[in-house]
Amino acid sequence: MTWGGLKGGISVALALSLPDSEWKAMILAATYVVVIFSIIVQGLTIAPLAKRLGREPDLL
Repeated sequence: MTWGGLKGGISVALALSLPDSEWKAMILAATYVVVIFSIIVQGLTIAPLAKRLGREPDLL
């Protein structure tokens, strides 16, 4: 659940709540890059992780 759960919601919210400054745009962009990277990496590795743990996906 932790590996495939919601990623970056708090990070993006905190970056958006920063007061206006010259660094806000860079911090916001870096936050989005890190969040998107973590979603892609963890999203692509969740199936191999489940197989390694011996869990089969539930079929509807």
